[in-house]
Order: sequence, then C-alpha cells, then structure tokens
Amino acid sequence: MTNQTSKRSLHSVEIAGQGTLDDAQRNIGRQPPAAMVRAALARAGVLAVRIIGPPGSGKTELIQATLKRFPGPRRVAVIAVDPASVREADRLRNQCGYVAHLDCVVPDPAAIWRIVSQLRLQDFDFILIEGCGPMAPLQDIGQDATAAVLAVSGGDDKALEYRAMLQSASVILLTKSDVRPMVKFSDRVFRSDAQAIAPSAEIIELSAVSGSGMYRWFAWLNSARAAKKWRDVPMEPQPSSGNACLR
Repeated sequence: MTNQTSKRSLHSVEIAGQGTLDDAQRNIGRQPPAAMVRAALARAGVLAVRIIGPPGSGKTELIQATLKRFPGPRRVAVIAVDPASVREADRLRNQCGYVAHLDCVVPDPAAIWRIVSQLRLQDFDFILIEGCGPMAPLQDIGQDATAAVLAVSGGDDKALEYRAMLQSASVILLTKSDVRPMVKFSDRVFRSDAQAIAPSAEIIELSAVSGSGMYRWFAWLNSARAAKKWRDVPMEPQPSSGNACLR
C-alpha cells in the first residue's frame, strides 16, 4: 500500500468514521464484525473499553483527564461516537495516538471494525470508545469492557434510570465528585441501586477536574489489560511423559 493510499484511508475514518476498505468489507461477510474486532484486539493485546453515559455525565472530560494524567497517552486510541463530538474529537487529537469520529448516536459494529482494521494495533495498549448510553440494551461492538459514567450532578437516582446501561457495565464511574458540596446526593441510595443492578461492577468515584480518584480508574485500566493479556496468551503445549495416563 502506498503512503498516499494509507493517508486517504485514515483521513476518511477520522473525519466521517465510515471509510471503507475492500478487505474489511470482504471479512465482514465471513463473520460478525464484533467478533473480528475482538479477535484482532486479542491478538495485539489491546484493551477496548466502551465509555458510555448520558449527556452531561462528563465522558469527554474524563477522557481528556485520562490522557493528560495517564502514562503513555500516545499508546491510547479514542473513537468518539456522537453527531456533536467533532469538536471534542479535535480537542483530543493532539493528546493521544489516534482519534476517530463516528457521526452517529449508537456505534455500528461494522464501523468500529473499519476503524480497528486500519490501525497498527501494535502501537496501542488501549482503545477508548466514547458514546452516549441509551436506556435500551447495548449492542456488542467487540469491546472488552464497558465503563458506565454517571455524574454526582445528575442526582442519586440515575442508576435506576439507566438500568440497562449499568447491566452491561464492568465498572461504574461516578464523576464530578468535586461538586458534592453543592448538590443533594445520597451516596447510600446511589450505591444501593447500582450494586443491586450490577453487583460485580466496581464503583469508582472521581473528579476529572481535581484529579481525585483518577488513580483508581488508572489502576482498573491497567489491571483489566493485564488480565486480558494473560487470558489471551495461548497455552504452551506441555511435554508428554511416557507413563502419562490417557483420559
């Protein structure tokens, strides 16, 4: 592939998120796009986290703070899924290794595959896929984990309101903790609802503005990627002994 062709393909993905590749299109016909995304990420040891939440929950602010404070931000790729996120994607472009923008409300697995298939995955450790969290069940897009983002400023009843989103969550991020003194928010009510809906999801309270609690989010990311790399490494065949039992 020539440099000119490569640049054209990447540009189409970054601007519109709907760039096409003949190889990607042919592969999509063979197996589900989400399965191809997951397989490609597994081979490269890249952790893909879908970051979802209602408007105003602080998703972009969280990603910006993550790139600002996280070691090795150039090894992070971001896919922004939102018709209004072009400017947000532009703001992130100089803070990480790669930014793509999808002009839609809910990401299509085929569109995610088109982006992933054009990345040099060995250059990345994480892919963060930002999008709005619908109240309906979420479609699989090949992500390894889902981070549900809800803000203190949104009220302590948001866990119940976004039940379907939390049911898919691997971790729940309670953002904007710095505004606690200014709003009425019951930590007991929120955590009780969240734990009833997603009992296995860790709840991390943080502030992207002050940086409070961000270290727990970073620890979760690193732990999840380490677990993925361990899980995806193929087992080495064990030498057989002459008196091994046949089972």
